[in-house]
Amino acid sequence: MALNYRDALEPAAEEVRRYLREYAGVIDADLVDFAAVRSAALAFDDETTRLGFDQVLHEFLATLERVLPHERGLDYVGEARRWGLLQKRIRTLHRDAAGGSFTMRMYGRKVRSLVAEYLEGPEIDQVIAPVSLASPLFDEKVRAMPAREAAAEMGHALRFHLEERVKREDPEKYARLSQRLEEILREMPGRFEDQIQEFGPLFEQVRRETEEDPRLAGLTRLEQVVYRLLDRDAVENPDIGTSRADLRTIAEAVCETAALIMGKKSYQSQDQDITLLAGEIETALLHHGMLPGDSGWDPLSALAQGLAAYANSNQEPFRARLRGEWAE
Repeated sequence: MALNYRDALEPAAEEVRRYLREYAGVIDADLVDFAAVRSAALAFDDETTRLGFDQVLHEFLATLERVLPHERGLDYVGEARRWGLLQKRIRTLHRDAAGGSFTMRMYGRKVRSLVAEYLEGPEIDQVIAPVSLASPLFDEKVRAMPAREAAAEMGHALRFHLEERVKREDPEKYARLSQRLEEILREMPGRFEDQIQEFGPLFEQVRRETEEDPRLAGLTRLEQVVYRLLDRDAVENPDIGTSRADLRTIAEAVCETAALIMGKKSYQSQDQDITLLAGEIETALLHHGMLPGDSGWDPLSALAQGLAAYANSNQEPFRARLRGEWAE
């Protein structure tokens, strides 16, 4: 059986190469460093293309997981790292996963051990923009990007914010702002500097409204983001008990817990680290009055895992909190 898996490895890898060439015009030479990966990710605007890439990459990685640690599998680690990094950039740009974050939980244990440092090292986190446009680091990361990438990042961040928050809280406002966003993209194709300029007023509006939300008064920007995640994923979930929970206190506790865990030298963004982080966050949720509902523990655990994935993908503001550099 192992021989069959080894024989299947090259065809699975070739299928990924073929897919990237035919559907995105991307070859391995386009993935030489993270700047090149960010540029290549712009070819995946179509959701069907992204899902197709996820599928062929999953088949390749599943086959590689079965072959490792055989030396035949080690020959493909370089491609696994490059393609995994491309997947991470695509997912964080388009914010496809729950909470807009990226996790390697879908990768097998042996594959994760070989690609984790390459995908989740501090040098990568330094150049990936935070999921939320409310993050104090969002503008800094976007300013360092070429105009085309910056415009794409701003557009997807706006769309994510509108769909995740405004659509639920104010459908009429969502329709109005979404229409303006789509007008900018439709009327200015390829004019990335102009898109950035037109996105500016939309950013100012949604950020101003965020600051005016009385529920968020006095919370840091990071705590506000976590508050909204809790509000979205817990308050309206009938399988999680929130009647005794104060979301402000919980948001502060989650931020503090994540900062302390990720601030340890032993934290390396490995799967076991994220699992530990999720467990500590779940304990914090329970300690501050958020309880499992009638359906059992799974929904509360899923909430903690989602918060852990978000924190792991946005480590710098949490580490800054630990250093006392809280962005108000």
